[in-house]
Amino acid sequence: MSEFSLTEQLMMTKDLSDQQKMLFESQFNSAKKDRGLILVLSVLFGYWGVDRFMIGDIGLGVLKLLTLGLCGILWLIDLFRIQAATDD
Repeated sequence: MSEFSLTEQLMMTKDLSDQQKMLFESQFNSAKKDRGLILVLSVLFGYWGVDRFMIGDIGLGVLKLLTLGLCGILWLIDLFRIQAATDD
């Protein structure tokens, strides 16, 4: 799922108290990953699965680590798909 729009965030927080809204916003902002940083990590360290570990996809991270990105095939695929996986 991609990032929520402003109206979706307002709908989710409309019945919350001010303290709950503040907690929601801090949790929401800390859970977001920077797409640009993940892309740079994928280019530089994608063979070792660092990009997948950073977005919480441990299974593919271990697979890429043990097989060097399946000899570069997964690394190449992730160059195009990692930003969408970051949003999810």
